[in-house]
Amino acid sequence: MGWIIATIILSMMLTAMGFAVINLLKKNEKLEDFIAKQSEAINECDKRLKQVDNKGIFYADDEIGWFFKEVQKIQEALNEFTLN
Repeated sequence: MGWIIATIILSMMLTAMGFAVINLLKKNEKLEDFIAKQSEAINECDKRLKQVDNKGIFYADDEIGWFFKEVQKIQEALNEFTLN
């Protein structure tokens, strides 16, 4: 009789753990998709920033150059968060 109760309890625990694992896998997949999209956006921003100043015009300008250098610093920091 005791083994029947133990079997029922273990079956219920196994079912609950199965649901928990499935739920965690779904959340993990959503986060992976989010990270991949963010990585793509960061890469596109990096490409566009390089295209904008491919001749070094903004970088060399005194007034705009400071702002452009700061934007580049931010982009470099963001580049650390991309998927390789």
